[in-house]
Amino acid sequence: MLTQELEARGDELRLTTAYDTDDEERYNWSCVQEGKGFIRGESGEISGRVVANIPAPDAARLEAAFDLDWLAFSRNRDKAAFRRLLKRFPYWKACEGGV
Repeated sequence: MLTQELEARGDELRLTTAYDTDDEERYNWSCVQEGKGFIRGESGEISGRVVANIPAPDAARLEAAFDLDWLAFSRNRDKAAFRRLLKRFPYWKACEGGV
């Protein structure tokens, strides 16, 4: 759910945009609880792991703010930057274990 608030202060306008992350948090937590997070092939072999589900509004906001961790991760796949992002946004995580 997205909410926006426009506030006028003299000659300045301030637009505050907020969105509800409850759905993403519930989905990611259910993946952790159900032991999901693994990508399986047709014969059941594990071919990868889903570590996080990053909500598009979060990604867009971080991109627009030129967040250094986000830029390092999204452009260069920097694992240390990704770990810092997961510490800042723990509800992104969709599996147990380390990264």
